Amino acid sequence: MSKKYPALYTTSTKGTFFKHCSINKTIYFELLMNEEEALKNSEYKEYMNYIQEECYDALVHKFITSQPLKVTNDRIPFVIFKSNADFSTIRLFCKAILDELYASTGIDPKAKYYETETIFVEINKTPTMLRKNNIGEKLTQSSAFKNNIEILEGSHEKIDSGIVTSFKEYEILKAEKEKVDDDEIVEW
Repeated sequence: MSKKYPALYTTSTKGTFFKHCSINKTIYFELLMNEEEALKNSEYKEYMNYIQEECYDALVHKFITSQPLKVTNDRIPFVIFKSNADFSTIRLFCKAILDELYASTGIDPKAKYYETETIFVEINKTPTMLRKNNIGEKLTQSSAFKNNIEILEGSHEKIDSGIVTSFKEYEILKAEKEKVDDDEIVEW
């Protein structure tokens, strides 16, 4: 009996290093916002929403040699890795992101984290003969995904590694964006 892998679906594999029915290491990483602080401070809430996307970009750029790709299924983002990805190193990097957010905001963040191997399936394409029996249920709907998500915490130390935009930098960028006048835009 062949091993079943949870399936991640895509509309097309063109333009990627990934093949239809390939088996890849996959992670899910979602920052958890401190709800009390979000209610008190709208700037914190905006910052955390901004940083969530930046975390995926940081993962993709940090592990470039593993040929990562951000994929969404059911509006849930995942990062899949084509080769030589080490889950323990990825986990440490995610903890470093949490430590950096703690240094930036002063609020100890947590994240939902899940790691597994998945099969990457192109929609409307016949599965290959060798992988046909390996396709399990859709990852986002699988019981393994729902039941095995763990809460990841940092080391509770304020360490700034320069991985993501700090809260102060975010406020500066936001202020600069608001200052841009329409008169400065030159149209050709």
